[in-house]
Amino acid sequence: MSMKHKFVSTLTAVAVLGAAAAFPAAADEAKASANGHKYPSIEKTSADAPRQYKMSPEFQAQIKKLPPEFVQQFKKMTAKHTRYSEDATARQVMMELLSDVQCTTAGLMVENGEMAADCAVRASRHRWPKGHLMAYVKLEQINVDSLATLPKINEQVEGGLERVAEMALKKDFVSAGAEMGKVLSGCSSCHNLFRFGKGDSPYIVE
Repeated sequence: MSMKHKFVSTLTAVAVLGAAAAFPAAADEAKASANGHKYPSIEKTSADAPRQYKMSPEFQAQIKKLPPEFVQQFKKMTAKHTRYSEDATARQVMMELLSDVQCTTAGLMVENGEMAADCAVRASRHRWPKGHLMAYVKLEQINVDSLATLPKINEQVEGGLERVAEMALKKDFVSAGAEMGKVLSGCSSCHNLFRFGKGDSPYIVE
């Protein structure tokens, strides 16, 4: 088993056992309040499965123009994102990601490998926004030419964060810091190409 897999397995065990031991009553209360609202699970802090939203005709038409092989590549690239939000927009999810990236950087600065690795893995596996990430991209950018750079950027950012976690656990903070620089460069590249709006997606039909 690789260091990454061991780390993820350890995090999962600690999260589940810690939540069960420390907050058994709170977990039950959080799942159903007096008004009947169902809260996400404590462990995943998101919905267990993505809600299927009806999308606008123009969005569906644009998606259908993408080659099947490209769609499959995109699905494979994003398969590790198994936490879904029914409320958070892409911009809000990016703020969560920014918070975890800052946490990772802080952990590296004080040479707290466990903290840095924890935050880096969480950032790499950030939750999926309401609807779908693609629903927040400008309609004219939903094409192979615009989206072709995403796999490379994804490997630089999310793949880089996983490498940072491995290095941090090995207390190789010099290498982790250098890798973190590449991660931030990838973030900047993505922001130069894609900018998410402040509100909900205009293509999600409630």
